[in-house]
Formats: sequence, structure tokens, C-alpha cells
Amino acid sequence: MTTISENKEYLSENTSNLTDKEILAQNIVFFRKKMGLSQTELARQLQYSNKNISKWENAETTPDIFTIKKLAKIFNVSVDTLVNPMTTENKDAIKTKTIVPLRWKIYMLALINSLLIFASCIAFFVLKSAEYSGFPLGLIFVYILPLIDLSIFIFICCTSKKVDPISLSLFGWLIIISCFATFINTPNIGYIVILGIAYQFFAIALAKLINSGKIIKLNKLIIKRLKK
Repeated sequence: MTTISENKEYLSENTSNLTDKEILAQNIVFFRKKMGLSQTELARQLQYSNKNISKWENAETTPDIFTIKKLAKIFNVSVDTLVNPMTTENKDAIKTKTIVPLRWKIYMLALINSLLIFASCIAFFVLKSAEYSGFPLGLIFVYILPLIDLSIFIFICCTSKKVDPISLSLFGWLIIISCFATFINTPNIGYIVILGIAYQFFAIALAKLINSGKIIKLNKLIIKRLKK
């Protein structure tokens, strides 16, 4: 008997002879391939091994209801769509979100930061060639550091779906260091460290509130009361 993973017609018109387990297996294969995910990449998102994914797709085992819900969320479809048979007509109408593999996100992050460093080098050599003396040219590389950290912060937030307190805190400190290096001869510039300490507590508290979901619940509560 041909296994589900060997069936190249992932969604057959004739599903009446398939068990519920085989229908689910067919659909998992279809949606995973439609999104361009490998078994390893899907397993990583579910925090399972790729052996589990293989067994599901071959209808050897079936994921539990909580995992099915996670699969439906990843595939951007309903649970009913995932567990029920589909015809050729309705499968073409189903839209799945495109997931960029993690390795490509890392490549894009490296490319963005490389471009930032390259741009700062160009600015440095252009200003140096023009004998510009408006400010120390070495500060160009100091100013680029907050932008690099900001790109890393956005990358972590997008991949983990959580606010990273470390990169968020570092962003504030890099801004403060940039200000300190720029206005180093200004009287009482050392007091800017106090601002940095205040920002540190703010960043940690903000990250914890957002990650705990309390801010979202508070916003919903405020909107609900305003509607009343």
C-alpha cells in the first residue's frame, strides 16, 4: 500500500476510502509543502522532532488536539479545514501565510547590518577625504551601533514573538553612549547615566508587561469601557 508521504496527489478527489488519520496526514503534507516548510522547520516551530512529523504524515500516529490547534495556527487555517477532506476546487481557494525559514531571516539580518556598516564606512571616508572637521569622524561608527542593535531587537521580536529585554535595554544605553560621546565636553554630561538607569528599569518592566500579555488585556479593557 502506498504511504501518504509517497502520494504525489496530496489531495485526492476520492477521499471516501481514507480514514480520519489518513485525511489529517494528507492535509499536513499539503499545507506544509504549500508553505515551503521542511519537516525539520515545522518540527522546530512545534518543538517536536522531525520523526514525529514523518509519523503524522505517514498516518502512523496522530498529533493530539493541542498540537492540531498549533498546526492550524501555523498553516493559518481552521482546525476543521485541517482535519476534514478537501477537493481540488476548495484547496485552490485556501490561502496559507508564507513563512520565511529562520536561516533566511538570519541572512537578511546579516545583510542589513552589513549595509549599515558599509554605509558608515562610506560616510567616514567621504567626509575624511573632504577634510570635514565638523565633529570627530569616529563618532559615525558609534552612531551606527544603536541601529544595529535595533535591527537585532526587531529580528528577535519577529522570530520569538516576544520582546527581548536585553536588546531593548542595550538600545537605550547605546543611545546614551552616543549622546555622551557627542557632548563629552558639556558640563554635567555625566548625569545622563541617571537617565540610562531610569531607562533600564523602564525597558525591563515594559518587556515583562508585553510578554505577559497584560498590556493587551489592559488595552482591551480600556476600549471596552470607552465603548460603553
